[in-house]
Amino acid sequence: MMTESIILMILVVTMSYLTLRSGRRGTALVLLPLLIVPGANVLGYGLAPYLDMLTTALGPEHWRLLFVLAALAVTMCVVGAISRNIKRKGFRRGYLFLCGGFSLVFSFLILVAEFPNL
Repeated sequence: MMTESIILMILVVTMSYLTLRSGRRGTALVLLPLLIVPGANVLGYGLAPYLDMLTTALGPEHWRLLFVLAALAVTMCVVGAISRNIKRKGFRRGYLFLCGGFSLVFSFLILVAEFPNL
């Protein structure tokens, strides 16, 4: 899921940049929580071999999964905090459902892809 994470990060940054250039700063910032889970996945791939040396109880695969789960928790907190600033109830629910749901599904797919390696 490393390739998918990098592609997703490129897409979200591109969408945020184009939205920012069109003058909608708030919309560009609302998209940024979608970077947390794929970013943690990429970071986990880079740091897991080094964190594996710290303890014998957890392997690099476990560290990567912990990175993804922690990123999911952070993403849900950030999405919840951002949704508090959305005034209209329908937009708030839509944002929570789309961004939170997408992050949840993407995290689940990462976990399922890594599960056979445990």
